[in-house]
Amino acid sequence: MTQNVLVLEDSKTQARIVETLLIKAGTTVHIANDRLEALQKLKAHTFQLIVLDVFIGQDDSLDHLEAFRALAPNTPIAVMTAGQRDRPLAASQALNRARRSDVDFLLPKPFDLDDIRQICDEAGRIQRRKGPVKRILVIDDDAHSRIIYRNFLEDEGFYVAESPSVEDALLRLEMTRIDAVLTDIVMGGIGGLTGIKIINATWPAIPIIAMTAYLKNSDVLQDAMLKGAKLSIRKPFNQLQLLQVVNRAMAKDNDDNTVLI
Repeated sequence: MTQNVLVLEDSKTQARIVETLLIKAGTTVHIANDRLEALQKLKAHTFQLIVLDVFIGQDDSLDHLEAFRALAPNTPIAVMTAGQRDRPLAASQALNRARRSDVDFLLPKPFDLDDIRQICDEAGRIQRRKGPVKRILVIDDDAHSRIIYRNFLEDEGFYVAESPSVEDALLRLEMTRIDAVLTDIVMGGIGGLTGIKIINATWPAIPIIAMTAYLKNSDVLQDAMLKGAKLSIRKPFNQLQLLQVVNRAMAKDNDDNTVLI
């Protein structure tokens, strides 16, 4: 669990809300009301997580990330911003801006204790890993499957985040800095095909791997690739097969779209 957290928030009401949630999550919280105060605290203390509101008075926190990174180069940064959970396209645009700004997490408002705990846990996982780590986001509405795929990938040194739906994935805290997406196709909500289209349109450089056990329509995986998936794989698959497709998807010299049986 993350221990020492710096929060930059100029609204006293919002600062109290965030502080209360972080304390309930088991952290020690330092509140800064402006950018200069936050930088001073970074000089005086070591933090395991930095939480920034986007707009602090006339300041845009994303314009000053280099200063925060210079003082805390290995500390994960989460950015608080207004979320639109019922509008995934609008939310993905906010995430895209955060990605370009090289933040670790996006924390859409309103958020709750579970969101805070998730950020703290993930920040701890990031700091415990040494050296650059490839990040995979797994989207599947079956929790058991997500656990299996996570174990497969983490055994090989990948950092793995999970989402039960495309809607959740588009607001994932890790979505700002992932290296590949592994997504099921047949799910509730907007579904995998639409999700692939949205993710590919917003982050075209991120390879998407589509997967399904739904064989009634034999062209479903080809449809996924037409929507923007780089590779596709049929369930069930073993660890070696998954690692092969993930490594192929992330290979810079691999431009062909393939269905792996």
